[in-house]
Amino acid sequence: MEQTVRERLIAIAAKKEKAAIVYQNISVIDVMTRETYTADVAIDSGYIAAVGEGYEGIENRPGEGLFIAPSFVDAHVHIESSMVPPSEYEQAILPLGVTTIIADPHEIANVKGAEGLSFMLDDAEGLALDVRMMLPSCVPATSFEHAGASLDAAALAPFVDHPGVHGLGEVMDYPAVERADRDMLQKIKQIEDAGKLVDGHAAGLGPREINIYGVAGIRTDHESVSKEDAIARARRGLYVEVREGSAARNLKEVLDAVTESNASRFLFCTDDKHLDDTLREGTIDYNIRYAIRHGIKRETAYAMASLHATNAYRLDDRGAIVPGRRADFVLLSDADNVVIDEVYIQGNCVARAGKTIRPIRRAHVPESLRGTLNTKPITPEVFALPLESSRAHVIGVIPKSIVTEHLILDVPLQNGHFVPVPEQDLLKIAVIERHHGTAFSAVGIVKGFKMKRGAIAATVAHDSHNLVIVGASDEEMQLAAERLVQAGGGVIAVNGQEVLAELPLEIAGLMTNRPFQEVGDTLEALNDALDVLEADRSFNPYLTMSFLCLPVIPELKLTDSGLFDVKHFQHISVQAD
Repeated sequence: MEQTVRERLIAIAAKKEKAAIVYQNISVIDVMTRETYTADVAIDSGYIAAVGEGYEGIENRPGEGLFIAPSFVDAHVHIESSMVPPSEYEQAILPLGVTTIIADPHEIANVKGAEGLSFMLDDAEGLALDVRMMLPSCVPATSFEHAGASLDAAALAPFVDHPGVHGLGEVMDYPAVERADRDMLQKIKQIEDAGKLVDGHAAGLGPREINIYGVAGIRTDHESVSKEDAIARARRGLYVEVREGSAARNLKEVLDAVTESNASRFLFCTDDKHLDDTLREGTIDYNIRYAIRHGIKRETAYAMASLHATNAYRLDDRGAIVPGRRADFVLLSDADNVVIDEVYIQGNCVARAGKTIRPIRRAHVPESLRGTLNTKPITPEVFALPLESSRAHVIGVIPKSIVTEHLILDVPLQNGHFVPVPEQDLLKIAVIERHHGTAFSAVGIVKGFKMKRGAIAATVAHDSHNLVIVGASDEEMQLAAERLVQAGGGVIAVNGQEVLAELPLEIAGLMTNRPFQEVGDTLEALNDALDVLEADRSFNPYLTMSFLCLPVIPELKLTDSGLFDVKHFQHISVQAD
């Protein structure tokens, strides 16, 4: 804070000068003391100058019937999962009260490496939305799949001091940490030497492994899926990021761990959330509403959305309605249901009545980030799955979770090959390497989509983002794959020889420069196509499909190198004998 600004704020706090704006008799949601009370709130020079009684402003605004609360922080988000770049993402989430995000661009980094990382940093610069980037720690996520790029400690070093970089993104390669891998420890050290932070990813890890993460310098985790998970992490000093995205929905289970005694260790995140879900239900505002209905004290829920996140990420200049903090706040007409009237960043209104009032800025996309699909010819043979017997390892989808079951089932064969049997909810899944034109591809069996016909496919396939297809027939899977190669990436649903809906993603096969409303509408069309395919609509099949390729989330996944047993960290045959 500049000295002249500080001097002015002191004069306002002392009632020697008038503030620019005073909200009089407004209900203050105090996340420090977890109470709500009525007071005047004085705003000036982008800061909260005073909270109390008898303050006068150059402009006085009546606060009766309104609540003021700190604006929200999304503690862990992959912008790419919205399928729009940062400049368009801002337009979508500012009206929802989110003004600061901790973003990990490892999706585009896995496709385009340092070039993709630079694009995200450049596009986020100058936005009203405060985008704090975490350098991707695991590109590729593991050695068990083929990504588009590789970023070791030396490749990340030039980015460490970038003003838009806040730390090191989720460390998901636990084995590298346990064996004290030199490059992994160097990534952590160079971030710590710069005074920045390290995020964790402790999927499936128990107390012993969490201890190892703690001494490695990791501060957070967003992979708790149960009350027990969350308590184990909080007891060992990790901040627990309670996640509610599109595929992973963990609020219900993890909120059972939150008490008034331990709540300071809990904060909210979305991780991966599609725009259609964001526009339909919200982001962090949804988490607050859910938490309140779950029985969490209202003020505690708002603290998890603001103060606890700013504490975790050392953003001490915001996160509460107290003197000296940035005037990043929301005005609400209904605090329990999180009905937001206006959103402010540093005292300036950025959204009103559900609409952003910021100018629209389209991302400048380098040509090298377009047309990034490079596959071998996609022939019928790609989808063949010969088996010597009917006993097979099958990926079991768990609705609203990115964790899967490892099933061993008897599956029907035709001429020594597995053929999808939609009536038994047994479909094929294929992953095709799409970065370097190699011959790497793999086919497996998946249960849980309940899709009766057709195929869905995407070039969004965490974390290496190869081409993934789930279908009821080889012919439909081939059509879906070929269409996406022609489009340069995207998401698609087909039935027979008909394309039901398609969203081209021309930016690295992950994002589009189209307006977010158009993207949301197209995603809704893709959702409607699921009704034609008679797929299970109790979860998001597209996003669930994209996580079936991620070999760091238990229990069974498929990469372009084959079926992967996460528990034993090795590839296995589809054949179970």
